[in-house]
Amino acid sequence: MAAKRRRSGGKGGGTMGCAPFLVLIVIALIIQYWWVLLIALGAVAMTVALVRSTKAPARPARVPLPRPQPAVAPPRPVLGGDDLTAHVRAAKRAGRVRDMQEWDYEWIRLSHPGKSLHEVNSIANTHFARGRSIGINSGDPSLG
Repeated sequence: MAAKRRRSGGKGGGTMGCAPFLVLIVIALIIQYWWVLLIALGAVAMTVALVRSTKAPARPARVPLPRPQPAVAPPRPVLGGDDLTAHVRAAKRAGRVRDMQEWDYEWIRLSHPGKSLHEVNSIANTHFARGRSIGINSGDPSLG
């Protein structure tokens, strides 16, 4: 004979149980107390952030850059006697030579009217490199 299987009383056919009612109650609580849930989530997020930041390795300390010192030219030695006289004479001679070279440059520029500034500069540089000047010793470097 075939044995009859019995169904248990808890698993009745077609009964839904109380699960849908529990879901509706949970949804109603979420709708009513949404601000409490937001505060709780914020507290959890802050706690997680604090725990992670304390477990992170320490950052190296920033070393401030040294303050830049003003650039000051070293003091010139104080000249006296013969050194001072030689220095003044050399300065006067350099000033005269510079003035004559400026005059020579203008003379070269005027004597070559069709040349560009680059060509005039190269002519003047070769002229000055040979030690020549129109205004000093009539252009003869051996007399200087």
